[in-house]
Amino acid sequence: MRIGTDQWVETLTLDQLRYARDQIALKIQAAEAQPKRCVWRVCRGGLAEGNYREEDFEKAADHLLRIFKERFIKEAQRFTEHHYGTLRFEREVPHMSVELVSQFEYETEWFPAKP
Repeated sequence: MRIGTDQWVETLTLDQLRYARDQIALKIQAAEAQPKRCVWRVCRGGLAEGNYREEDFEKAADHLLRIFKERFIKEAQRFTEHHYGTLRFEREVPHMSVELVSQFEYETEWFPAKP
């Protein structure tokens, strides 16, 4: 049976709550002290089209190149016809961004091991 965190916390005694708080604080501190890892993100508009592991920067670059020309041409045509804001234009054109995350986040949130 699975229960949510909030329901689980409701079952704890005051001593158990204090212990859990202290243990979680230690775990957070250890996670934040870990070295940072890169996550390469290929973005278009407000969407991330792909997230790539630190060592896969070439795959991320290939993805960006694959989608850039077609999308840039469409967006450039729209911009020259309507002259909407330059910031919007920059956001709509595919680009690469990078996230620096702890090793813990890298392994649990971004690229969890497959069961």
